[in-house]
Amino acid sequence: MRALLQVFLIPLGFIYALAAWFRRQYFQRLNKRKKSAVFTISVGNLAVGGTGKTPMALYLAQHTKNSTAMLSRGYKRKTKGFREVQLTDDTALCGDEPLEMKIANPNLPIFVCEKRLEGIVSIQKLLPQTETVILDDAFQHLPLLANKYVLLTDFNLPFYKDWPMPAGRLREFACTASQADVVVVTKCPIDLQETEADIIRRRLEKYDIPVFFCHYENADPENALGNTCPSDAHIMVVSGLANNDAFQTWAKKWGNVKVCLGYPDHYNFKPSDYSQWQQTLLMSEDTVILTTRKDFARMQGLPDDMKRRIFMTFTTPKFLFQQEDAFLRILFN
Repeated sequence: MRALLQVFLIPLGFIYALAAWFRRQYFQRLNKRKKSAVFTISVGNLAVGGTGKTPMALYLAQHTKNSTAMLSRGYKRKTKGFREVQLTDDTALCGDEPLEMKIANPNLPIFVCEKRLEGIVSIQKLLPQTETVILDDAFQHLPLLANKYVLLTDFNLPFYKDWPMPAGRLREFACTASQADVVVVTKCPIDLQETEADIIRRRLEKYDIPVFFCHYENADPENALGNTCPSDAHIMVVSGLANNDAFQTWAKKWGNVKVCLGYPDHYNFKPSDYSQWQQTLLMSEDTVILTTRKDFARMQGLPDDMKRRIFMTFTTPKFLFQQEDAFLRILFN
């Protein structure tokens, strides 16, 4: 039934992607795209949903050797315009991913602005020593022409196997990938074989860009106090991600999972949710909540007595086939 529905949606997807293609042509052919005065790296994708942009953006920030800032549009925030992200913010002010990045790296200047060129100008005024700005999710932001484009695609559903929305998850035609500087296949199995990687490389040859492969490694969960999750704990998994199943599968391999609660991506947790979790926690002192750093950023107003029993993990890109140096050379020359 789902496959039949997809067939009917393909024409709508073609129209949607065609409109995106005309928009891109408008900006390119009429020279509407502008470069900023500072070096910019855009991390993005062709598909909606989680391909691992935030972990990759943080990885790049950690590998720059000059003064760096991060700029995001602040998806689903309730504010407008330019704003610096503070550790005391909630997601209504800046969005969950910028707040997650701030929690991960408190010393990294992180900003939100829906108009990226204006945002970069504001960053320069505020922090004139800034030499590099990393843009989170800006592949489709056409007014800005970044110096380098990193395009991510999920190993489990690469863009060349997908369809434009609503038949699939693509925001644009797959051919747009040729405008990136590198393609990174994310969330690969850690034991990915060269023969399997070669099959993917051959599928991407026509885009004439270097292809890299990353395994996304989850850190051992810790609570806000820095304590590691006990290995014998009874675990309730709570997540609001684009792919809850993948996170729950990892959690079941990591520990003794008893309950899994999945919410929509970017879901704002409510007091009623906390009450539901509390009922499960009251059943056993050995029960803890396992979540992601991104989800924890959206848990505003969490009761203090629950915080010590919530453990967070986060993912870090690990390049396969000793590709890391080559990847960084392309971006930072």
